[in-house]
Amino acid sequence: MLNYILPPIIIIISVSILIMFLFRKAAQIPAGDFIEDEIKREEEKSSVKIFSVMGEWGLKFLERLMHHLKLLSLKFHNVSNVWFQTIREKRKRGADLKKEAEEKRIEQGIIERKRLENQTATFVDVVEKEENLRPMIRSAVTMPQKSRIQKKNQLEDALIKRIVINPKDIEAYERLGDYYLE
Repeated sequence: MLNYILPPIIIIISVSILIMFLFRKAAQIPAGDFIEDEIKREEEKSSVKIFSVMGEWGLKFLERLMHHLKLLSLKFHNVSNVWFQTIREKRKRGADLKKEAEEKRIEQGIIERKRLENQTATFVDVVEKEENLRPMIRSAVTMPQKSRIQKKNQLEDALIKRIVINPKDIEAYERLGDYYLE
């Protein structure tokens, strides 16, 4: 039982001795030092107050500045989005117009090719029929040489036009080659 009572008593006695020792030392410290320390602390507090007030004002100013810059950047973002959207629309319209023009050109090329094919087919048929028929009179007498050359030049022009419209037209190349061989 003594083990339970003895340690708390020792602790209480040691704390009381420590308090008495501190009170004796406190009486030996001059009071002027405490006053000077308090004055320094008050000066530090006043300078801290000044810095805190200036810091608050500075933070408010920076906050307003950032708010205005944020609004400015959002306005710029909106304006640039509208600008980019108009550019996209213009490009899309241009692409659509090119596509329509290409489709029209292809349609016109198909129509022109059909027309030229019909012309060349009829012209070639007429020329072949005329060559197959043997007149009783020589052809040199009935057809002057110029008209025959003109017909052949017309055939050449028609074949060249046909090749220009469709460069992959093999039949036109063959006929033009046959024409040049003759």
